[in-house]
Amino acid sequence: GRTHVSLRTQFGDIDVYLFDLLLRERIVPGMRVLDAGCGGGRNLVYLLREGYDVTAVDANPEAVAAVRALARTLAPQLPESRFRVEAVESMTAAPGSADVVISSAVLHFARDEHHFEAMLHAMWEALAPGGLLFCRLATSTGLP
Repeated sequence: GRTHVSLRTQFGDIDVYLFDLLLRERIVPGMRVLDAGCGGGRNLVYLLREGYDVTAVDANPEAVAAVRALARTLAPQLPESRFRVEAVESMTAAPGSADVVISSAVLHFARDEHHFEAMLHAMWEALAPGGLLFCRLATSTGLP
């Protein structure tokens, strides 16, 4: 019989709006993708498997360990140094080094307006001219 690969297997628990950008080819292979606040990598499964040039940071060491394990399986060509334990606002991404910056359900964890702006500034800084900043907030709680 035909091998069936489920969408969940192929795309993980990807953010539905990020999935839409992939479907509409706003994000295509060859693009450098930075996931700022990657968590366990739910938005990276497909990108890693398809050979995208992925970098990811998260302040939580366990999350980064999970993404490194995912990358070892799905994208063994990427060095572990691509997946770093760093706070978004102080990440070491080179200026203009990402064609796509993903920030999914991260910014609403900002401690205050200053922290929010520092995270946003770091993401803009990493974005190449004409790049795509994908930001999704899960809630507006605590933001003016």
